[in-house]
Amino acid sequence: MKRLVVSAIALAIAISAPAAAQTVDPAAEARIRGDITFLADDALEGRKPGERGYELAALYVQTRMQAMGLTPGVDGGWMQPVTFARTGIAEAGATLTWTPAGGSPVVWRNGEGGLISAGSEAGHDAVSAGVVFVGYGIDSPAQGMDDYAGLDVGGKIVVMLAGAPAGLPSEIAAHLGSGKAATAARHGALGVITVNTEASGRRFTGELMRRFANRTQTAWVGADGKPNGAGGGARFGAYLSDESAAALFAGAGKSYADIRAEAAQDGGRPKGFVLDGQAAFDVNTRRDDFQSANVIGVIPGSDPAVRDEMVVMTAHLDHLGISPEGEDRINNGALDNAGGVSIMLEAARSLIASPPRRSVMVVALTAEEMGLLGSDYLARHPVVATDKVIADVNLDMPILTYAFTDVVAFGAEHSTLGPLVDQAARAEDLTLSPDPMPEQGVFTRSDHYSFVKAGVPSVMLATGYANGGEAEWARFFAEGYHQPSDDLSLPFRWDAAAHFARVNAAIARAIADAPERPMWYENNPFGDQFAPDAPKAPAPAAE
Repeated sequence: MKRLVVSAIALAIAISAPAAAQTVDPAAEARIRGDITFLADDALEGRKPGERGYELAALYVQTRMQAMGLTPGVDGGWMQPVTFARTGIAEAGATLTWTPAGGSPVVWRNGEGGLISAGSEAGHDAVSAGVVFVGYGIDSPAQGMDDYAGLDVGGKIVVMLAGAPAGLPSEIAAHLGSGKAATAARHGALGVITVNTEASGRRFTGELMRRFANRTQTAWVGADGKPNGAGGGARFGAYLSDESAAALFAGAGKSYADIRAEAAQDGGRPKGFVLDGQAAFDVNTRRDDFQSANVIGVIPGSDPAVRDEMVVMTAHLDHLGISPEGEDRINNGALDNAGGVSIMLEAARSLIASPPRRSVMVVALTAEEMGLLGSDYLARHPVVATDKVIADVNLDMPILTYAFTDVVAFGAEHSTLGPLVDQAARAEDLTLSPDPMPEQGVFTRSDHYSFVKAGVPSVMLATGYANGGEAEWARFFAEGYHQPSDDLSLPFRWDAAAHFARVNAAIARAIADAPERPMWYENNPFGDQFAPDAPKAPAPAAE
């Protein structure tokens, strides 16, 4: 009887206690702490794809999925192997030569006046062609923009401004600013030369040019052995310094300074015109291939009617590896993104204890730091039927060093995921806040965007700016982001980490249990472009 009385009192206290007091979970905190401690240890050497540290991290995540009872997600296995091609300028070098009509040639070597992109295959490649300035190089019917109108760029080299017109919403600007080389190629261009704008924020000094001259580019390799983009992107590419760009436009109808001034105005869109002269690329490329893998497990849904539909939870497992110099050279990536992976695993543990109606695919992604490559490969090579992937909830770099009271779901405003996320957050006594850093264009910069481009409504979850969060985000960007100091010495709040896992599990469950699949809103630029034939929901009224 005494035990029953004590239990009744404890129950009464729990019912009357505030939500935060009910959800203290030392076991969850210990599991998350253990996962981050392993994944961010020096022994994993920064988890760089293609290297031993990443392979150990992937094996660790696989065994955690197995221990929790997830089922293998890739034809009876856990790993989705991906081949990557790493290309760079070979020792023989690369040059871009500009010869104005009636003038003397100007030669820019890679790292001296410009940065020249390597080709997709090892060896030598060259071309000489006429040159056309195409403004920002954007062709977007949805936005009413066609910088190629009236211009013939077939077999030519195009020159374009970096980024997108000033004054656009940040997510739209970031979206329009990506993929412009592919747009040029669709119009028949052989190469792309990019020049600065005020909004692009890129200022390459001579020292930086020389440092970036040795950079490499990475792409996943298709079944044909060609790197992704090799068949759809422009064959040649370069980025010019301001001084080189001024020389390129010398003698043209508009100077580079005039074009820059016009582009700096809100809505400024300099018109294209033919440059009187010839440009010649001469490029020597080196290439080496390596292997890495996405780790995939599945929580089977409980409702046979919708069990074949998948809500995807993603977090990138990779980081930057070992820096070439410095006293502490290992980029441990404790918050970025051992934290995200560990939160995802804890959320999966909660879901598998009581599976939702739809299935949940849990994915630790490779090669995010190389350009969202692992997620892009998965989105283009899904392990289930394409139409069965209904949403992606992505976790990337949650700041777990303070007691957060709000969360941000980047992209929530574009689809019916928004109300589901809001409801789940409220149930955890949290506020859903709008994007606090729109200038960063976060919606297009993490793995969820690969699913967006596949037509899948997606969000990225992060801790918010309230209750000291803004200062913590600022501190991390200044002192830890992509630096060896993002390690286990950070002042982790393990209670906050457990809370973030709970809200992420609640969000995934809300999506998986919802009566209908998520839908893009009507007249949304992302839904209209990437899922034009999918059913749309009426957009909510503006507040």
